[in-house]
Amino acid sequence: MTKARDLANGGFGLVLVKPSTVVNGTDNGKGTVSFSAASSVSLNDVFSSTYENYLLLLRTTASADNIQIRMRVSGSDDSSANYHNLGLRITTTVDRVASYAQTSYRIAEFSTGKGAAQAVIYGPFLAALTQFNGLITNGYQSPMENGFQMGTHNVATSYTGFTLLPASGTMTGNVSVYGFNK
Repeated sequence: MTKARDLANGGFGLVLVKPSTVVNGTDNGKGTVSFSAASSVSLNDVFSSTYENYLLLLRTTASADNIQIRMRVSGSDDSSANYHNLGLRITTTVDRVASYAQTSYRIAEFSTGKGAAQAVIYGPFLAALTQFNGLITNGYQSPMENGFQMGTHNVATSYTGFTLLPASGTMTGNVSVYGFNK
């Protein structure tokens, strides 16, 4: 049974969210942001009261290494040491990565710089704890790398956007943000 509110919101499932502005990237007019040799890329006003939870899809074709995310509000990054991260990288072995009281959250780790990641961001617009979890795939080498990332940002602030940045160097690729219909 289809509800009237689902039809009014464009249907079921996920809705691509268009940022109001982008720094160091180009919006394709629908919400997918491309970037090339960028030391960071920021998407403003993608989180709002319209959706509570979001899916971030990231694909890189070149990156120095780990890609981090920082929450953002009013055009400024929150670089306080309140990000906590736990990850597993699976190749022929399993490596555990844990970091606490960091200035960003690790969203992806690509040893070749090429890969794909998805992250669910829970409640970024709520003035409460923001939580993350996600998957990464780096299929451009042998053996293939896969992994899981999870973490929190423990400041009760209402965030409206985010910045992606590699741990060092630059990155090339694209990113999209989808809101989960309520």
